[in-house]
Amino acid sequence: MQKIIDSVYSSLKNENLYAALFVSLTLPDICSALKHGKTSGQKYADWFEQNLSQYKGFLSGNDCYALRCALLHAGKDDISDQKKQEILEHYVFLTEGSHCNLFKDNVFNGERKSFLQLNVQTFCKDICKAVENWLVSSSTNPIIQERLKDTIEIREPGYTYKGLIRFR
Repeated sequence: MQKIIDSVYSSLKNENLYAALFVSLTLPDICSALKHGKTSGQKYADWFEQNLSQYKGFLSGNDCYALRCALLHAGKDDISDQKKQEILEHYVFLTEGSHCNLFKDNVFNGERKSFLQLNVQTFCKDICKAVENWLVSSSTNPIIQERLKDTIEIREPGYTYKGLIRFR
């Protein structure tokens, strides 16, 4: 799991901001699956709200899940057509400057919309830190620790799978 988190930090360092954002938005999914054995929109939203409380009043777990779905499935930052969408309709990600600026009921092309302006680096780092903290707090949970063993790991050349096959 730490390697996935490290990939987000590496992507941020290399200014591969889309990769960092996309992977960051999957981390609450992975954590909720580790905790519950499976994930759902509600479990994602609950994990987000429990572990990223600094976003309370700006970003609900449901709206973050709606963003995850819109970005991963359609490459969009408009969540107005997502089932879990609650308050926001749109996100604006910035490479520099302000973070967590909420604009409610603004008129765009004759439509009233609410959107949240986020600094992409800060948002990704906040999610990663929340996951790292959650992993520490879950370190004594034997079920989560057992499920962690099944998370993906990209192997180096020469790895053998259960001693049977040598990969080159």
